[in-house]
Amino acid sequence: MKYKIGYVDENPAQIKKYKRDLKEKFDVQGYDIPKGLSIKKLLQQIYHSDIDLLLIDYQLTDKGMLTYNGDQIAREFEKIKPRFPILIFTQHHDDAFPEVDNPNIIYEKAAARDIDHFSDILIKNIEVYKKFVSVRKQSISRLLTKSKKKKLNAKENHTLLDKQIELQQLDKKAIEVPFQLLNQKKNETLAKAASKAEKYVKTLSKKK
Repeated sequence: MKYKIGYVDENPAQIKKYKRDLKEKFDVQGYDIPKGLSIKKLLQQIYHSDIDLLLIDYQLTDKGMLTYNGDQIAREFEKIKPRFPILIFTQHHDDAFPEVDNPNIIYEKAAARDIDHFSDILIKNIEVYKKFVSVRKQSISRLLTKSKKKKLNAKENHTLLDKQIELQQLDKKAIEVPFQLLNQKKNETLAKAASKAEKYVKTLSKKK
């Protein structure tokens, strides 16, 4: 299955170009950007587009279509989804560099002429993020499986909570209580009930 890339550019021709150039390995999606589109509405489009990486053209104000550039979009989207893979796409690195918070996400369009290398850059960014998520899901799964067999120690309980909180914080708009938290509360309730039952059995044994 191809990875899905969201590409923010006010120029439809640029979106068509990279849809064509990257079609072997990616599905490239553009966004509806009418003149004067608010950054809030654009962020809503991006958030609901189910993408693996966000590619943003840096210079968006030069034709008067928008009142903000790519650095502002990246900054606001990172507030919603920290650690999500984002690249700022630019023809002029020196213009973007002072404005972009993380200079490591700046990528020059000229370098993207080597499509194979550019594709590798995109894939690497996506896979680093996916590995971050996968490692934490595996840790949670292992601890939950173990908790069904015996009580977790303090360090394991801390790790379980820590890993699931790290995952929850990857999406600030998600409001659903994570299953792991509910599961742990259930485990704690069961553990307390079992402890009370054990004490009761010991009491009965002493009475005999």
